[in-house]
Amino acid sequence: MPESETDLIDYYPPGWTEQIHDDYLVEWVYDSDSSIFIRLDGTMGDADYTVMAITGVNSDGEEFVTRPVSGLTREPAFEFAEALVYSLNGAIGRISGEPEFNGGGNR
Repeated sequence: MPESETDLIDYYPPGWTEQIHDDYLVEWVYDSDSSIFIRLDGTMGDADYTVMAITGVNSDGEEFVTRPVSGLTREPAFEFAEALVYSLNGAIGRISGEPEFNGGGNR
């Protein structure tokens, strides 16, 4: 597992790239499709971090954004971003049929 360069996340799943733009803006990008990523944005202030999952970009460059979660402080924002990265990673792995994510049972 790649080691995070952030101070609040230890590791993130293989197949993702961590892009640290500055102390307040970090993205984790899915390597197989760079239009899928998690953005952590603290540029509005220390008590107003926003975390969102972007699940694609259309031909006009508009991002398909899930409902952003805002008003977070730094530590909970990083915890939520980490949970989203692992959640998307697991969902993508399951849908794409990767054995690691498919225990044989269908629900």
